[in-house]
Amino acid sequence: MRVVGLEALRDERAFALLGPGYGGGAEWTLVTPLVAGAGGEVGVWLAAYETPGGQAERYGGRGELVEVQFPAEAVAARVTLEEGGFLEGVGRIREAIAVGDVYQVNLTVRAKVDSLLSSSGGGGRHALDGGSLLARLCSRGVPRFAAWVRLPDGRELVSASPELLFEVRGRAIRAEPMKGTAPAGERAWLEASQKDRAELAMITDLLRDDLNRLCEARSVEVPCARRFLELPYAVQAVSDVTGVLREGVGLREVLERVHPGGSVTGAPREAARAIITSLETSPRGVYCGTLGLEREDETRFALLIRTAERRKDGTWTYGVGGGITWDSDAGAELEEVRVKLGALG
Repeated sequence: MRVVGLEALRDERAFALLGPGYGGGAEWTLVTPLVAGAGGEVGVWLAAYETPGGQAERYGGRGELVEVQFPAEAVAARVTLEEGGFLEGVGRIREAIAVGDVYQVNLTVRAKVDSLLSSSGGGGRHALDGGSLLARLCSRGVPRFAAWVRLPDGRELVSASPELLFEVRGRAIRAEPMKGTAPAGERAWLEASQKDRAELAMITDLLRDDLNRLCEARSVEVPCARRFLELPYAVQAVSDVTGVLREGVGLREVLERVHPGGSVTGAPREAARAIITSLETSPRGVYCGTLGLEREDETRFALLIRTAERRKDGTWTYGVGGGITWDSDAGAELEEVRVKLGALG
């Protein structure tokens, strides 16, 4: 298996380096060159949060399983959380819940990553590129859906997502909604939290409805209503929703239904999205969108949380947020946002 150093990709024009979760094994997948709409050995799909699922972009290329070589020295990100309006937003969402407009809304803010400094304290400054940012995000363990993608038009993203949006094997489909976060080591607290339990239950029901519209009658099940993922910086609660797709249902139909994901919108989805638009001051872009790897026998799509997008000025914007319910406390929700910044170390 070929060993690929991140520095070797810095001059590549268009590629996708996808973490082990996309392929379902232990290896990374390198797809290059990415060509819009092409056939190729594998397909890489991308839809920004604001892009309808049926209009997701597909890129083709040659897929290769690789071992990724990270730099010996980790870098420390300098991060500025732009939290203005978040506390007021929580209050406005609770008002909407009180009058019955919505049950849950995912509210997000942005962090600016404007430099990467040497962790050795020597004062040296590293170029702010995707490889350095990916190395930072993987410094305490590789996230399931880690990714570094540079598109032919120059857009670029780096992700440390732990969340599976859905996977398809043959006609079997599985979704894994994620709701409920606690600091690392606080699983017992998260297990006991009724607010977080209800939050996950609402989004699980939303995904059951999504899959019921795509799957054979009576095939949709919830084999696990709540389990926990232990990350280096947080504990996350997830559920599993499964079904059997109807004959003829393809990837675009699935994306049309499940994107943007329930855990980054809310319930009901369209009412939540309207509130999100009224409260958030900038588009989410690829953050809260979806990225997928399509192979002949199976396909997996990640939900692009813990994800940074390169701005035109060379800096990066990184989104963080959480689900707001009637039981939400604004200060506690802001602390959860800060916990999720822990992916950046």
